Amino acid sequence: MANQVIPRLTGDDYQHLYSWYHTLSILRPQDGVKRVRVEDGDAGSIDDVTLFHEVDTDNRVDVYEFFFQVKYHENQKHSYSTDALLESEGRSRSLLQKFWDTWKRLRADDPRRRIELYLVSNWSWDSTADKIGQCISGQDDRLTTTFFDSGPKSDVGKERERWRKHLGADAGDFTAFAKTLNFRLGEGSWRQLKELVAQRMEHLRLRHDENALAISAAIVRDWIRTKHGDITIDTLERVLKERDLYAPHSTEACATVYLNTIKERMFDLRPDFVLDWRKYFVGTSDNKGHQLEDPGNWNAALLPDLQSVARQIATTTPCRLIRARGLARLSAWFAFGFVFSEVSGFVIEVQQQDVHWRTDVAPSTDFRLVATEETIQSKGATAAAGHTSVACGISITGSLEEDVRKHIATASELGASALLLLRPERELGRTALQSAGDAVALARQAKTQMREFTKRWSARRLLLYYFGPLSGACFIGHSLNAVCRSVQIMEDQQPGYAVSFLLE
Repeated sequence: MANQVIPRLTGDDYQHLYSWYHTLSILRPQDGVKRVRVEDGDAGSIDDVTLFHEVDTDNRVDVYEFFFQVKYHENQKHSYSTDALLESEGRSRSLLQKFWDTWKRLRADDPRRRIELYLVSNWSWDSTADKIGQCISGQDDRLTTTFFDSGPKSDVGKERERWRKHLGADAGDFTAFAKTLNFRLGEGSWRQLKELVAQRMEHLRLRHDENALAISAAIVRDWIRTKHGDITIDTLERVLKERDLYAPHSTEACATVYLNTIKERMFDLRPDFVLDWRKYFVGTSDNKGHQLEDPGNWNAALLPDLQSVARQIATTTPCRLIRARGLARLSAWFAFGFVFSEVSGFVIEVQQQDVHWRTDVAPSTDFRLVATEETIQSKGATAAAGHTSVACGISITGSLEEDVRKHIATASELGASALLLLRPERELGRTALQSAGDAVALARQAKTQMREFTKRWSARRLLLYYFGPLSGACFIGHSLNAVCRSVQIMEDQQPGYAVSFLLE
């Protein structure tokens, strides 16, 4: 980045850097953003940044326009509420009226326009001021059905009526307007925004240090000053080249994928792709369990969903490093590793406790698995070589051997005729895997043992039981090719086991 004057970031650049973050969506095909405007002259009062999405739907292209108004505050002295939205001084319009006037203007231009209006701020909603904060969805920032369906005498209904009367809107127009509102509040500090933008730039193989962020904010300022108009991929790629923002070729391209089957949690990276499977699992909204509402969805819904993300990454990005984050059951981590497999050229990074482990590190030389084999005596299974199914139990955090024996003995429909038991030489427990090298050694040795075991028994199916950390499940899945024709992952249902993903 030689011969560049590096500006310093100031408080005013929060909006500029936020706009830059969304402008970079043009380089991400999965986002569907075709062009962007900053300080959009056609957007009324909601003009900080406008995104034009194109989404293929049923062989047609739908265009969605997202309009963002960014409000950055230096401290958390105040917050949003109905009173704050309706507040005005003298002849000035309230914030809600500005959104309303923008909506009417955009609708007047074309009533069929698909628009979304966003209020973005590091301030949150004051939950003590009124009940509207309870109506802002934590999933997508929109107003929930509670806002629209609450009775007129309820607390929410009374506040909703204050909004409508303040705008002088009839019921139909007010509802249509309110359904376009998105409240992206509590968006984070300056530092969090810089980290977020730097992560996206890194993923797109751009320079992402403090100087690169300052230059990026300056680019947006220049676009605003010159009233640039539409920013397209050609515009963006040209300015990236002119300002020397492309990273050296040695920089590693990566994509971040969130995998969630249990509950929400904040992680260190903002995701590029999200696999939120909680709706498929039994349990409460705050803590999903190990079982699916419909067991058929392991392979009918979840596996195709995972494969679709892998295809998108493989065909639309240069990324082969997959940064995996999330709270998910072990079966899901086996499937994740299997789909983003080593033979497909992917490298996976997982968060194990507070450190990051990658599948491409050298295996530890002091980690060894101990193997024992047993013949299964159960009704419906034979001990003869050539039986179609065998089983393997891998103990890491604790021993699952007796539980597996009992399950196989009683689950005659599985037809397992032999059992391979694997455990590390070192003591079982949470510290049995101490590094990424240990996890790689576990995966490679387990693969060798399982492949030789299934070959000796001429097995066509391997039942795989596992008790250990997520990294072990993911890393084993990552190298699970050429082990057996099909691998049936067994999920601990607590109590008992049940089939989950069938990996073929």
